[in-house]
Amino acid sequence: MLKFLKNSAIVLALAGSAIALTATASAEHRGSTVSIGFGNIAIGYRDGYWDNGHRWHRWHNEREHRSYRSHYSNGYSDWNHDRDGNDGWRDHRNHR
Repeated sequence: MLKFLKNSAIVLALAGSAIALTATASAEHRGSTVSIGFGNIAIGYRDGYWDNGHRWHRWHNEREHRSYRSHYSNGYSDWNHDRDGNDGWRDHRNHR
């Protein structure tokens, strides 16, 4: 009887894990788990951004640009990066 209970517990645990993995994969497939990380952006501009390593990047798409602009307005300038001197690079520690 004890062996039966142990086996039943193992089967239930495995079944629960499989259901949880299936639900997670299904949610990710539908696009409900979308995250964009902006932790490496030093300064954002209309046409792209400088990262903390002083490398220039274009926005991947308009949605990424809008999201950064709305969530990090203190680190965003609504003009192209080359408008001002130094291609828009500023020491972001003094900027924010």
